[in-house]
Order: sequence, then structure tokens, then C-alpha cells
Amino acid sequence: MSRKTKRRLLQLVGLLTGLIFGLIRPQQIQQMYPILGIGVGIGYFILIGIASDKERSLDDVSWFIPVQMLMYFVIGGAVSSTIVLMIELYTN
Repeated sequence: MSRKTKRRLLQLVGLLTGLIFGLIRPQQIQQMYPILGIGVGIGYFILIGIASDKERSLDDVSWFIPVQMLMYFVIGGAVSSTIVLMIELYTN
């Protein structure tokens, strides 16, 4: 399995975990967004500096995959929890 395929599968795991968690606990994931968003933002900010370096690649960074998985978790959780909360809001 290539690195790209492995990275995509791990991103999918993060997305599916976020979707499931957002469906089960939509209010809790909404409360986690500030912390998760700041963490992912700082991670990507640091990764920009590494990506602009000609001598290093993102594959050399050991925490690149966890940051991406966390980002996809946030995306999945945002989509599913927002849908669940909007359905609850409009059905009451």
C-alpha cells in the first residue's frame, strides 16, 4: 500500500469517526470545536513553514497524519452535528 493510499484511509477513518460522533453527541462536538479548531490551525500553520522548506517534505513530519485526521474529524463532526441540531431545532 502506498503512502498516499494509507494517508487517504486514515483521513477517511477520521472523517467517519467525526460523522459518527457528530450523530451520537452533536452538542458535545459543538463544544469541542474551539479547542480542536485552534489545535488544527496551529498545526497547519507550522506545517506551512515546513512545506515551504525545499529540503524537507511533509512525509518527514511524523505528526502530519494526526493533524490531517483531526481536521477530517472536525469536518465530519461539523457536518453531521449541524444537520442533527438543525433537524432538532426545526422539528420542535
